[in-house]
Amino acid sequence: MASVYLGVDIGTTSAKCMAVSEKGEQVAFAQQAYPLTHPRQGWAEQDTEDYWRALVSVVRECTRTLERDFKPCPSIAALAMSTQGDTLIVTDESGLPLLPAITWMDGRGEAEFDELLSEAGASFWYRETGSPLNALSSACKIRWLQRNVPEIAKSRPRYCYVADYLAKRLCGEFVTDTPSASWTPLFTPSTRRYSEAVLEALGIDRDRLSDAAESGQIIGDIPPEVARELGLRPGTKLVAGAFDQAAAAYGAGASADGTGVLSCGTAWVLYVVSGGEVVDPNERLCTCCHAAPGTTALVLPFSGGSTYDWLNRTVRDAGGEPRAEVDSPIFIPHLYGGLSPDWRAESRGSLIGLTLAHTAGDVRLALMRGLAYETRRNLEAATCTLRSVGQVRRIRMVGGAGKSATWPQIIANVLRLPVEVSECVESACFGAAMLAAGTTEFRTRDEGRTFYPDGPGAEVEDRLYARYLQAYSAMLPLYSSERTNH
Repeated sequence: MASVYLGVDIGTTSAKCMAVSEKGEQVAFAQQAYPLTHPRQGWAEQDTEDYWRALVSVVRECTRTLERDFKPCPSIAALAMSTQGDTLIVTDESGLPLLPAITWMDGRGEAEFDELLSEAGASFWYRETGSPLNALSSACKIRWLQRNVPEIAKSRPRYCYVADYLAKRLCGEFVTDTPSASWTPLFTPSTRRYSEAVLEALGIDRDRLSDAAESGQIIGDIPPEVARELGLRPGTKLVAGAFDQAAAAYGAGASADGTGVLSCGTAWVLYVVSGGEVVDPNERLCTCCHAAPGTTALVLPFSGGSTYDWLNRTVRDAGGEPRAEVDSPIFIPHLYGGLSPDWRAESRGSLIGLTLAHTAGDVRLALMRGLAYETRRNLEAATCTLRSVGQVRRIRMVGGAGKSATWPQIIANVLRLPVEVSECVESACFGAAMLAAGTTEFRTRDEGRTFYPDGPGAEVEDRLYARYLQAYSAMLPLYSSERTNH
């Protein structure tokens, strides 16, 4: 084995590193968690130093594994990153953070969201960024900083995200990747450039932002002092990666031939690649630059693993068996607002239809179904609105939920599509390693499991899905009135 490539995923809850051989085989893996803090209601921050410490830890662990398991130890040729998208890191000119990272989950900019919409209108934001503006967008947080921390805003800081912040630390260059840049509200996917109109609306100079390199492009060499800290050889290449959803979809084989990817992490994301430019006339579906240069994708994020984690923390014995298979309660999983396809920030999580006969297991099953129904809502929005995307014929499921024996079958029944689950669940790392290697050839050869729609089960899900849509429509006026009263 002559060379190895590292794919590093800096996610919302942990850092992971996968070492992949020239044949596409995983030869080492490491993971380290870090915390998410909530200093105020609705805020969600992280210590940027946690990202670096975790990156160093997982890379060093992989290098130690290679040294232990292989004689001679293979050379690590290049590293590429998958990073959480739209997490804002404000730094000085040297790359030193001036504040904790304001994560994509942070909701402090709700008032600024209303303000930005009233100033320019929703169509402006969609036209310029390819996605509807929402209250979690970093544009709202930038406006919040300008208002609430004016001394920092007036110092002409650099507005970075996880990819370019870490690129600066790794090789001294403020460089992001095109998919990551396109997942911010500052960039136009159709032109693959920053939007001058958005920068003007936010009062940001272009030189305060990092240049964007296409995925797979070499950013630079990792210098000797940083290489020693990481356990790498000086001159190891840093290659432009992608934000986590694009990297995961790239690693899982998302393509314009009908393969959609459902990435199941802290948020769930349905990812559909298009061979051409994607424009939603209804201005509600998110688009981005895909990791394959020159391609675009629909990226449809909605509530996901964080809601399931909440249930496990909150409800005792939530893992028990359900009893009311057909008479299931309805669980609308909007615990941090409604994301795609409606972007209703006022929406809230709701549990409807409970009886004394229901158990904690029934609540768990209702939540699993709720996430599957959100997947179907997004798939229907994509296929009905954008004919250019084409028909999705199969779903490839990646992430933690794919390890379940139950969830893929629920999704297959709800979508009435085959659901393929690869044994390589860490597809974001794998996709980043593919980009580091500069190849699309080492897709995992392990086809894993395939779940097909079950006729009677799919009919049950159709009925429950209709009830779910009715419940959601009925609750929206209540959500809206609560927001108005506050």
